[in-house]
Amino acid sequence: MSQALNELRDSARQVLGKLGLAADENQTWPLLVELGWLLVALPEDDGGLEQGLAGAVAFHTELGRGLAAAPYASALLAIDAVQHAEFAQRQSFLERFTAAEYVAAPMAASHLDLRRDGSRLLLTGGVAALESADRATHLLLSSQDDRCVALVPTRQPGLSLRARNTWDPSRRLFEAQLQDVPLDPALLLAQGEAAQLLCRRLRSLRELSLAADAVGGAAAALTMTVEYLQTRRQFGRPLALFQALKHRCADLCALSVAAEAQLADTVSRYETRLAEPDGELAAKTARQLACSVYARVAEEALQLHGGIGMTSEHACHRFLKRALLDEQLGLPAAQAACDIAGAFIAAC
Repeated sequence: MSQALNELRDSARQVLGKLGLAADENQTWPLLVELGWLLVALPEDDGGLEQGLAGAVAFHTELGRGLAAAPYASALLAIDAVQHAEFAQRQSFLERFTAAEYVAAPMAASHLDLRRDGSRLLLTGGVAALESADRATHLLLSSQDDRCVALVPTRQPGLSLRARNTWDPSRRLFEAQLQDVPLDPALLLAQGEAAQLLCRRLRSLRELSLAADAVGGAAAALTMTVEYLQTRRQFGRPLALFQALKHRCADLCALSVAAEAQLADTVSRYETRLAEPDGELAAKTARQLACSVYARVAEEALQLHGGIGMTSEHACHRFLKRALLDEQLGLPAAQAACDIAGAFIAAC
């Protein structure tokens, strides 16, 4: 990691550390906008910090470490889509979406049908897992066949939002229902083959953002657990001195480091190839490993904390809930596993 990225990561950890674990969205969102974190991946020509995908992943990791309740991943997906689109208002929308306005992008697969009515394009269907959609001015949507990507204003006839409660209170998820919602030609980001490439890139970015969130959360949960084992005493000795517990923590550390290494390797090798099939497969693989490791670490952390870990006052349950939700967002885990296995078999 470069010195600039190290400094960004350390500053993010310091800022989020002052806010505390699972800081409220109303605290974290205005702060990260003010600090310019939405600019991290944009090139300098667009007024950005030019830290690319590695910079975005560093922030995703720190937000996951702190269980921060801010729709950062969703916002970066929309900004990236606008950055890689070719339309007249590109620069204007980049400035708006990195400062005053928020765009919600789906963190799971959407089911939207696109049909033409004369000269108009109409969207109908449902979209799930839209983070903090009630504060969004637009939604970033694509048709189910990936032939169209557009920005859709949230306040218009035919579009309704409904909050969906989940077991993880650190994320506020909404679903949208659309009934013949017309697309504004001025807000079409891509169509045809260009839209398919953009959709593949956005799916890869979504998977990597979830992987980074999982890597950060797993590291924080493991650190918290080791610190507890070093201070909690039984039979006159710290729990950390019991060999069986040492081995369990060592295994969790190995898994956590492996997930982090897989993510770093994917970012360095595929940053410019996320719209290619190999890039999308690598992103799926990094996310699959990271999320499974996060769930394992969070479950073990709860057990290693013993009775105190079962209480609602302790932070263990927060990490476990976030880990379980990370597994459900993005591409379904079973489908990702089949895609990864299929590619492995084909390569043999």
